[in-house]
Amino acid sequence: MRRQLGQMAQEIHMRAASSVAAGAAPVAVEEPGLYQAIGQLLGLGDPVQSEIDLARSVERGIPARAVEKMRRQLGLQDEEVHRLIAPRRTLSRRLATKAPLNAEESDHAVRVARVMVLARRVFGGKPEYAQTWLREPKKALDGRAPIEIIATGPGARAVEEMLIGIEHGMFA
Repeated sequence: MRRQLGQMAQEIHMRAASSVAAGAAPVAVEEPGLYQAIGQLLGLGDPVQSEIDLARSVERGIPARAVEKMRRQLGLQDEEVHRLIAPRRTLSRRLATKAPLNAEESDHAVRVARVMVLARRVFGGKPEYAQTWLREPKKALDGRAPIEIIATGPGARAVEEMLIGIEHGMFA
């Protein structure tokens, strides 16, 4: 795992260095901020620029259709959605009645979205690698896969810390 991540980082640095050496100016990729990306993924109408904006959305209730959008865009399995966000019957009822998720379910949806957005950013243009990484057991998580442990707040924070460590060159 560390070897793969090291190779990816080396590949990215080599591509950037070769383009600059060839006289090209470094290319800045304009990405939305983390909060904005979470808001877009969840289909929130109001701009999301802070934790307060996310908290407000959670309190109001995130639209249930956002879970379906997330599932499709992130390649989540139905079982993962029902385990991490809301049980099948609850989600089906909310979709049928066009009711928003309750605060607890909304909080779970934001938690999953945050980890997924962060994983995709850390692994750059390889969203399929991010999905694989999230499903592979990690020693640092007692042999559990990140997707299993993000069901709780502390578990999600542990996964976020691993991703941030990878992003900053401290391979987990």
